[in-house]
Amino acid sequence: MKHDLNRARKCVEMLDRRRLERALLGSGDGFQQVLFLLPLLFQLNHPSLPGYVVKAPCGVAHFSLSDYQQRFLKGEYPAHYDAFKRQFYTAKPPILGLYVMGSFGSISQTSSSDMDTWICCREDLNDTQRDLLTQKARQIEEWALQFDVEIHFYLVDQQRFRNDRYADPITNENSGSAQYMLLLDEFYRSAVRLAGNPLLWLHFWVEKETDYESEVQKALENGEINPQDWVDFGGLGQFSANEYFGASLWQLYKGIDSPYKSVLKILLLEAYSKEYPNTRLIACQFKEDLFAGNTTPSHHFDPYIAMLAKVTDYLTELAEFKRLDFVRCCFYVKATEDLALCQIHNWRTNYLQILAQEWGWSDDTIRELNRRPFWKIKRVKESHENLVKFLMLSYHNLVNFARKHKIHSRVAPQDINILTRKLYTAFEALPGKVILLNTQISRDLSERHISFLEVRGNKHFKDGWYLINQPPSAMMFSENRVIEYSESLNKLVAWAYFNRLLTAETELYLFSQTVSIETLRNFVADLRLSFSRAITAADSGALATPCEIRNIVIAVNLTVDPTAHLTELKAQLSASDLFSFGPLEQNLVGSIDFTYRNIWNEIRTLHFEGPHAILMALKVLSNKIYRGAGSPRSVQVFCYSQHYRRALRSLVSALVNRCISIQLGDSQACHTPRLRVAGKNWQFFFEDRGISLQEVDSDAQNAADFDDVLQSPVEEKDELPAPDRRYPPEIDHFASEGFLQFFFEDNKDDSFNVYLLNEANHLEIYRHCDGSKDQKVREINRLYQASCLEGGENPYHIESRNFNYPQFYQIQRCPQGRVQILPFKYQRKAV
Repeated sequence: MKHDLNRARKCVEMLDRRRLERALLGSGDGFQQVLFLLPLLFQLNHPSLPGYVVKAPCGVAHFSLSDYQQRFLKGEYPAHYDAFKRQFYTAKPPILGLYVMGSFGSISQTSSSDMDTWICCREDLNDTQRDLLTQKARQIEEWALQFDVEIHFYLVDQQRFRNDRYADPITNENSGSAQYMLLLDEFYRSAVRLAGNPLLWLHFWVEKETDYESEVQKALENGEINPQDWVDFGGLGQFSANEYFGASLWQLYKGIDSPYKSVLKILLLEAYSKEYPNTRLIACQFKEDLFAGNTTPSHHFDPYIAMLAKVTDYLTELAEFKRLDFVRCCFYVKATEDLALCQIHNWRTNYLQILAQEWGWSDDTIRELNRRPFWKIKRVKESHENLVKFLMLSYHNLVNFARKHKIHSRVAPQDINILTRKLYTAFEALPGKVILLNTQISRDLSERHISFLEVRGNKHFKDGWYLINQPPSAMMFSENRVIEYSESLNKLVAWAYFNRLLTAETELYLFSQTVSIETLRNFVADLRLSFSRAITAADSGALATPCEIRNIVIAVNLTVDPTAHLTELKAQLSASDLFSFGPLEQNLVGSIDFTYRNIWNEIRTLHFEGPHAILMALKVLSNKIYRGAGSPRSVQVFCYSQHYRRALRSLVSALVNRCISIQLGDSQACHTPRLRVAGKNWQFFFEDRGISLQEVDSDAQNAADFDDVLQSPVEEKDELPAPDRRYPPEIDHFASEGFLQFFFEDNKDDSFNVYLLNEANHLEIYRHCDGSKDQKVREINRLYQASCLEGGENPYHIESRNFNYPQFYQIQRCPQGRVQILPFKYQRKAV
C-alpha cells in the first residue's frame, strides 16, 4: 500500500467522529459540556474561565471555535466575548494537540470511566511554563469533577517521549517507567483527537514498522510533509520484549482498582509474548485495516473488542477454556457496569447480547453477571479469588517468558519499589494479614446476621474460629456454610469489619466456651470506634518509606482470661501483682491481640497467649518501632477480663506506651529494666532493632518494681560504640519481611559497599565493590529473573517470590555525620 495523506486524513477523521458519537451515546449533559469545552479552556486563560492560572501558557494549534463553544461564551460571558476573540488565534501555540485515549468511545466506556487525556506541548517550553500548564490542567480536572467527570491529564512532548524521557514518577495513574512502547501501542489504537494537530503515525503508511523513522525522514526531506502540521511520537519499531515485565507489574497494580479491565490487558501482554519476536500489535492491525479501506472489520476499530479477539485466539490455541470463559465474564462485567444500576440499553448492550449468544451463555449466567454490583460475600470471595488467581497466573507466565529469553526489566528501581510494595500490600497473603476483598466487585457486602464459632478438639474441623453469615436458627455447621476461617478471633472479626460485612446493624451470635457474647460485642464496638474503613490508598510517598504502624488496637484477655477463674480477689494490689498474682504467681494477662493499620494501609493482626503473652507482645511490637520513625497516630488498649479490668488496661497501656517511647527515642531507660512475670524475672534490653529479653535470677527480691521500669528516665545503654558498627544502623529502619533490599554506600576510593537485607531481615555485606552501580542493579535483576532456572549462578542466594522484586537504595552521608537513605536512581541513557 502507498500512503496518501489526504485519504488517510479522511479515514482517521471518520474514525474519530465514530468514536466521539459512541462516547456521547447515553452520556449526560455534564459529560458533553466538559468534552466540548476542553479545547476552549486550553485555548484561553482568563480569570472568568475554569482552569485559570496566572501566566499559564495557553493556545492550541489550529484552534477553531465550534458552534457549541461560541454559544457557551456568548451565553455565559457576553461582556468578555470580544476579549476572548483576540486569543482565538495564537502565532506559536504552546499546545500542539489534545488527545483522549483508553476506553473513550469503546464498548467498555461507562458512566464511571475516566478520560485519560494527553496534552502534547512544544518541546521548547521551559520548566516554569510546564509547571504552570500542569497547574492549569489540574484546575480543569477539579472543574470537571463538578460534573462527575473524572479526567487525568498527561503533559508530554514529542522529543522527550521519543528519547524515552517521558516518564514522571509513578503514581496511581502514571505508569512511570513501567512501559513505553506498549503505552504507545495503546495510545495509537485508542486515541481520539479533540483539538490540535493530527497524529502522523496514524496517517503515514510503511510496509515495515522498523522503517518508519527513515521513511518519515525521507518524506520530510522531499517536502511531502510539514512537521509543523503534525504530532509524531514515533513508530512502534523499537518495541522490545524488555517491557513485558514492567507492563505486567503495572497491570497488576491497576488490577487493584480496576480488576476486570486489568485481567484483559495482562492477558493481551501474554498473547503478545506468544508472538514474540514477531508481535502483531493491535495499533498496527487497526492502521492496516484503515488504509486498506476495511470500514467494517470484526473488531470495529474498538480497542477492547480487538483485545478480546486476540486473547480469545491465544487461549483457544492453548485450549485454556476456563481462563477464556473467565476473561469473557470480566469483559462482560466491565462493559455492563451501568446496566445493573439503570438498565441502559444501547449499542454496547446490544453487541454484548450478540457475543453472549455466540459464547453459548444461558439466561441464568447473564442474569447472574448483571447482578454483580449486588453480589454478596460468597460470590464476591469466589470472584476475588479468581481475579487474583488469573492475574497472578498471567504475571508468572510473563516472568517465565522473560527468564526464557533472558530479558532484563527496563523499569527503574525507584518505580519497582513503588509497584512491588503496592502489589505486596494487595496480593501477598501472610499470617495475620487481613486480605481485603476488591471493593469494585460489589456495592454492599453487609450482613444482617453473623455467627462466630470456636472449634476445639473436633476431628472434622481444625481448631480455630469460623464465620457463618446465618443466625443460629437457620444454621447447620458444615464446611459449605463457612464463609471464613481464622486461627484467632481478632483476625476473623477484623476481616469481617474491614471487608464491610460487619456493620452497626449486624446481629452477632457466638458459640464459644471461652468468650462471652458481651465480650465479643464490646470488642467489635471498640474496633469500629478505633478504625475508619474509609481511607485513601497509600500514595507513592508512603510506599517509598519504611513501613510504620499508623493505628493500633491492643486487646487484653479477649480470648483467654485468667481472672475468670479467681476465687479470691485482693482489695489492694501492686502493679507487679498483676503479672505474678497470688501464691502461684499467675500472670493475669492470658492473651493479647494486636490489630493495626500501617502506612501502606495493610491491616495486620497478631495473637499471643500463655503466661508470657505480655513479654512476647512487647518484643514483637518493639521490633516494628524504630528510632526516627513517626509515632503511631493512636495506640489504644482495651481489656475484656472479668476482674481487674481497669487495672490491667491501665498497666498494659502504660507499659506499651513506655516501650514505644523508648524505641522512638522520645525517652530513655535508666538501667536495664526488669519485670517479674509468672514467677520469673525478665531483663529488658532496648536495642536498635527492638527489645530483647533474658531470664535472670528467679529471686523475687532481685526484680525491679514495675513502677521503677516505667518511671526511670536516664541514659539509654548503647551496646556497641558507633565506630565499631559493621553497617549503618539506619538500614534497620527499612527492614520489611518479604522484601529483598540492597543498600549502596560510596567509599572514598570510588568503590562502594553493598548491604543486602534479605526477606528474613538477615544482613549480608559486600565491601569495596568495583564497577558501575547501574550495572550491579542490572546484574541483580538478571539473577532474580534467573533464580528459578537450574544451574544459574546466584551468589546472593536470591529466592524467587511472587512479585517482591529487589529494592535498591543509596546511602548518603550528610553534614554533621547524619545518614540519609534514599531510593536509588537508575541512570538510564537516552535512546
